[in-house]
Amino acid sequence: MVGVVPDRELSDVRVFWGKAGRARQGEESVPHPLICHTIDTAAVAEILYERLLGPSCRAQLSEAFAPLGGDTCRWVALLCGLHDLGKLSPAFQAVRADVAVKLLPESAAAAVERLHSRRTLGGRTDTFHGILTAHHVRRLLEEWDASAQTALMLGQVLGAHHGSFFSDLSIQNAALARFDNGGELWAGWVEALVCQTAELLELPDPRTQPWSEVEIGTGAAVALAGLTTVSDWIASGSIDKSTHAGADVDLIGYLKVSRERAREQVVDRLGWSTWMPPVDHTFVGLFDEQPRPLQAAVEGLIGSKTRPGILVIEAPTGEGKTKAALQSLVSLLGKLGLAGFFVAMPTRATSNQMFQEAEDLLQRLDSLLPVKLLHGTAAEYLADPQRRATRTEAIRPVDVGGDGPGGAQDEVVREWFTRFRSLLAPLAVGTIDRVLRGGIRSRWAPVPLVGLSNRVLVLDEVHGYEVYMSTLLDRLLWWLGWFEVPVILLSATLPATRREELVRAWYAGARRCRPNQVDLALPDAGYPRALWLDGWGVPELVEAVASQTNANRRVALTQLADEELVEWALRHAAEGLGVAIIHNLHRRISSTVTALRNAVDALPEQKRPKIVEITGQLPQGRRAAIEAELKAMFGRGGTRAPEAGYIVVGTQVLEQSLDLDFDVMASDPAPVDSLIQRAGRLHRFRATDPRTPPTLFLVGVTESKAGPRWPAYTTNVYHDLVLLRTWALLRDRTRLRLPDDVPALVDAVYPEADSAADCPPGWEKRWMKAVETMRRARDADRAMARNLFLPQPTSEDALVDLTRHPRNSFQTRKPDGRRTRRD
Repeated sequence: MVGVVPDRELSDVRVFWGKAGRARQGEESVPHPLICHTIDTAAVAEILYERLLGPSCRAQLSEAFAPLGGDTCRWVALLCGLHDLGKLSPAFQAVRADVAVKLLPESAAAAVERLHSRRTLGGRTDTFHGILTAHHVRRLLEEWDASAQTALMLGQVLGAHHGSFFSDLSIQNAALARFDNGGELWAGWVEALVCQTAELLELPDPRTQPWSEVEIGTGAAVALAGLTTVSDWIASGSIDKSTHAGADVDLIGYLKVSRERAREQVVDRLGWSTWMPPVDHTFVGLFDEQPRPLQAAVEGLIGSKTRPGILVIEAPTGEGKTKAALQSLVSLLGKLGLAGFFVAMPTRATSNQMFQEAEDLLQRLDSLLPVKLLHGTAAEYLADPQRRATRTEAIRPVDVGGDGPGGAQDEVVREWFTRFRSLLAPLAVGTIDRVLRGGIRSRWAPVPLVGLSNRVLVLDEVHGYEVYMSTLLDRLLWWLGWFEVPVILLSATLPATRREELVRAWYAGARRCRPNQVDLALPDAGYPRALWLDGWGVPELVEAVASQTNANRRVALTQLADEELVEWALRHAAEGLGVAIIHNLHRRISSTVTALRNAVDALPEQKRPKIVEITGQLPQGRRAAIEAELKAMFGRGGTRAPEAGYIVVGTQVLEQSLDLDFDVMASDPAPVDSLIQRAGRLHRFRATDPRTPPTLFLVGVTESKAGPRWPAYTTNVYHDLVLLRTWALLRDRTRLRLPDDVPALVDAVYPEADSAADCPPGWEKRWMKAVETMRRARDADRAMARNLFLPQPTSEDALVDLTRHPRNSFQTRKPDGRRTRRD
C-alpha cells in the first residue's frame, strides 16, 4: 500500500510534537505530542456533537458516514481530531527543531534539520500545516478508494480550521512540496497516527472501510468544519506547558484523562450543558398567567408541531408578542430536541429588556441556567456581580496557530474565541448584529452557522431593518432553512411583500433550492395573526382578536406647526402630563430642547416641568440613567409625571427601544409603520379615557401644491417616496383605528410595485423623482450587501466560497460614516 514504510523505519507516533510553546533560555521544553492533541480535540468533539450541532447537521453527517457503520459521532470526532495532521511534516516539526530532532528517527531528523537551516538563512517559504492537513486527508482517502470529490471536500474541511478553505490548486501544490510534506516516508507515519487514533476511539481500521460509498454534501461539510474549529479551540484552551503530556505518555490512560478534561471544559467552565425544557410548556405553566388572545392562538398553532419551521407573529404593540415567542421557542426546543435559543433584538436597549424577560423565565424554570447578553455594552448593563458571573468564561485557546516562530499564537483566533464564543452558548439574547455576522463571508464562516444550528432563533422588529440589513438577513435565512433551524419572526407592522420575502428565503433553504424556484402562496388574514410554514410547504395561519387594551383604539391625528411646538408642550406639561416629542434629526432635538429650556426659565420654579433629551449618541451611563427614570415614570405600573409635568425629547429610541406609556406625543413626519409604532406609546398600559383620547400631533410638515416639505435633511433618514406615500394617506385623516387600519396602511405605503396611481394631483413630478431615487438607493444597498453576504448554499462551490474574499463581519449595518459599532 502506498505510504506504508518498512517496519525498521516505523516510529512511535508520540515523538511528533503538536504543541511545544516558545523556547525559553534555561527551560527544557516538554512537548505535547501531536497524537495527544488529536485525542484532546476528538474528546471535545464527542461532547459537542449533540450540544453544538443541530439535528439536521447530525442527520446529514449520519447520512454521509452511514456506509462506515458504527457510531457516527466517533467517526466525526476522529476527523475533527485529525485537523492538525499537517503538523506531522518536516515543515512543521522544524518550527521547534530543537524539540523534534531529540525524538525523531534519524531519517526524519535530517529532513527537519535541513528545513530549519533554510529558515535560519531567510524567511518562511515552506507550506503551512493547514494546507498539509488538506493534502494528507485527501491523499489518504483517495488511497482508501474514496471518490475524488469526497476526498477533496474532507481535506478542505479539516484543513480550514484556521479560518479559510483551500482551493484544489493550493492542495495540489502542497502535494508537490515533498521537502515540506516529507514524501512517502512521512506519509507512512501520518497513516500510522490516523489508524492508532481510530483504534483508541474503538473504531475499526479506517483503511478497511468502504470510503467509496461516502458522499458528503455542503450541509454536512459546513457542520464538520464548524465543529472541528470549535473543538480545536476548546481543546487548545485546556492545555498549557504544565499539562504537556510528554513523548512517553500512556495513550490509553491519556484518553481517559482527556475525556474528563473535555467534559470539565465544555460543561463546567463554558456552561454548555444540555437543558431539558419543562414537560409543561403551556403558557400558563411557563408564566403562571392566562394568555391573551394572540398568545393563546400562537400556543394552539405551535402545540402540534413536530418539525422545524418558520413562525411569523404580527400584532400591535402590547399584545404580548414577546411572551408568545418565548412560549413557542420552549415548546419547539422540547419537541425538536434542540440545545437552546438566541433572541435577536434591533438595539442594545431592547436587548436589555428582552434579556430581563428571558432571565426571569429561566429563573422560574431552573435557577442554574445562565443566559448570555450579547452586545457592545453588555458589561455595563450586567454590572451586578452575580449577573456578570453568568457571562464569565475562563477558557482561552493556547498555541492555536503554530506556524509562527516557536509556535506563536494566532491572535485572530484568540480574539474570535475570547470575544465571540458566547455566540455558541446555548441560551442567549443580543442585538440582530450578532446574528447577521453569520451572514457575512469571513474567516471561520461555518462557526456562527453551526452555532445557530441547534437553537431556535427569534428575530424581533423584522419590519424595521433597512434594505442593506434585510439583504443580509434574507441570505442568512436561506442557510438557516438549509439547516432546518426553527425561526420566529416578530413584527407590529410587516408589509405583505416583506413577509413573503422572509418566509420564502427560509423555505427555499428547507427545500434545497433557490427562493425564486419555490411555489409559495401565503394566505391573507386579519390582524393580529400568526403564520407557520415548515418544509412541507403548507402555510397555516391563525387570527386573534386584539386584547382589551388594543381593541378599537382610536388615536386622533392633528397637525401642529413648528412654531407652536414649545407652547403646546408646556401647556400639556402644566396639566401634569408626560409629553413626548420625537424628532428624526439631532439638530431638531437640540433646537427644541434649547427653546423649551429658555421658555421654562421664565416660569416660577415650582411650575417648571422636567426636560430630558435622549438619543442613541448619549454616553452609555447617561442614557442608562435616563432610560431607568423613564421606565420608573412611564413604564408598566409607573408613577407617571410629576405635578409640574415631564417633557422628553428624543429620536427613534422612543419608538423602538423603550416600552413606555405617554399622555401626549408630537412626532416629525415618518413612515406610516414608524408613526403607528410611535402612536403605540400613547396610553399603552391604560384604558383610554374618552375625555382625553390619545392624540398624535404631526409636526414639521409644510404643505405646498408640488407636495409637502419636510424639515431639512429628513430625507437623509427616510426615503422621500415613503414619506410622500405616508402623507398622502394621512394628511386628511383625523384619526387612526388601531389595530384595524394597520395592514392596509402599511401595505399601501410599501406596495408590491412602485406606482403613481395614488399620487395626489400636483405631486407627480416630485413623486416620480422620488420613485427613481429610492430605486437607485435600494439597488445600491442590495449591491453593497451582496458584496459581503454568504454564497448561495445551492452553489457547487458554496463550501470554499464561504471564506473566499472574506469581509469585515462587523459591517452588519450600512456604513454611515461614523466609526461606531451599534451591536
